[in-house]
Amino acid sequence: MKSTHRVSVRALVLKDNSVLLVRHAHQDRPPFWCFPGGLVEENEDLLFAVRRELVEETGISVEPLSVVAVQEFRKEKLLEVIFLCNYTGGTVSLGSDPDNSGPPVLVDARWVPIETLGSFQVHPAELIPHLIEYGGKIGAGRFFSVSSKYSMIQNLAGEL
Repeated sequence: MKSTHRVSVRALVLKDNSVLLVRHAHQDRPPFWCFPGGLVEENEDLLFAVRRELVEETGISVEPLSVVAVQEFRKEKLLEVIFLCNYTGGTVSLGSDPDNSGPPVLVDARWVPIETLGSFQVHPAELIPHLIEYGGKIGAGRFFSVSSKYSMIQNLAGEL
């Protein structure tokens, strides 16, 4: 069977009332902030991919806990799985994004206080109000479905 979508992983990492973000600056669109992550490589499982991507992009180690959101980019045929992760060690340093060629695409990596997230253009934007509302206390039982086409988010799992 032929694969119809590529798969990408992202990590929602919380520490001391802050969330880890990376800033992308692509030539073909305005700069934006997002959770670190990238494409799953051949013969790689999703959990390994999350760990690898965090080290590549930010230099930190994480332990994935659960999926908190899924986002589909129909035009790009990309399915993005966002994991809630425990920070396990390391100091944030700007790494690289080998999924994108050309000039450096990653231009910043930092811990951002949750209460200031409203002043950042973060993707997926639909998750930000929930992070602010719950003060970064999104538990392993919380799941959101993010539709990039309809710009909506649905709470599918109930209470924290």
